[in-house]
Amino acid sequence: MIKKVEKSSQFALFLLFVVTVAIFGIINPDILTRASLFSLARTCAVPAIFALAIMIIMVIGELDMSFCMIGAFASYSTMHFLTEREMSNVSIFLVFLMSIAIGVVLQLFNWVLVDRLRLQSFIATLGTQSFLKGTILAFVSSSYIYKLPASVNKLGTWYLATASYSSGVASQLPGAIIFTLLMYVALYLTLEHTNFGRQLYAVGGDADAARRAGINVSRVRFFAFLIVGVICGVGGVVHNSLGRCSLPMPTDLVGTELTGIAAVVLGRGSQMHAKGIAIGTLLGIVLLQFISNNLIMIGIPTYYQSFVTGAIIFAGLVMQMRQRGGLLKVLRKEVHAE
Repeated sequence: MIKKVEKSSQFALFLLFVVTVAIFGIINPDILTRASLFSLARTCAVPAIFALAIMIIMVIGELDMSFCMIGAFASYSTMHFLTEREMSNVSIFLVFLMSIAIGVVLQLFNWVLVDRLRLQSFIATLGTQSFLKGTILAFVSSSYIYKLPASVNKLGTWYLATASYSSGVASQLPGAIIFTLLMYVALYLTLEHTNFGRQLYAVGGDADAARRAGINVSRVRFFAFLIVGVICGVGGVVHNSLGRCSLPMPTDLVGTELTGIAAVVLGRGSQMHAKGIAIGTLLGIVLLQFISNNLIMIGIPTYYQSFVTGAIIFAGLVMQMRQRGGLLKVLRKEVHAE
């Protein structure tokens, strides 16, 4: 059992994370404090949720470039509807429900494009992204919403703990991180311990073979996109609550699709459909956010950040391939599979 864990992509990624934290901590000891940990948790809360969304799509062998925009569209449309009608005292559960409903509808639209019309998922979802960008500005609003419902503001100011850096600057651990962790636990259990999870892996591995084995591929894809719609709806509201405002196209969300994809790629390593991908995705997003948060703290100019991040991603992939017997062995497996 221990040897199996040590050979997994997730273990290699965990080792890379530990080494990265140690190096950054030596350069700047403040990085190893509780305050820094709380800051990391806050910055990971939303990207980790959206990384789950693209993870599900990639598990079934597709690619979605609209998931961030769908989350932004769903949450902004919800906030705009509520604030325009001065419904400031609505329950947070209703806010989530409205945003989830919009997210589900939009992701099922993607399902129609990909599954029913058989369009290439990358191109189809790029079209969805562009369509939603135009729709939200032309038919919803282009204004920033700073007066959110009280329940949303309360979620954003719900803290589990507070710590301070040596400089005296306080850092809070947001309660919203609980939503993120619960979603990871739920999807980990679904993927690794349910028949539906095995069907997701089967469809992503080879849809034709899954169909011959009696799996309803269209139905599996339908529920995969439905789950992603739920994730996008929840992620959009959490993003608004932590940011204390709602924007039609927030730049810290829309345009970060590649960060989620990179986290999933790191999490699954050299395997196209690795078991334990939920844990790997979480480790991947934490690693990427940790690097992004702390490069400035150790004095590295912003124009080097992409270079350093890319180098660490390559290092992670190389470590994972070494764990699985080396690059040549992986390539032989891929050739043999073809």
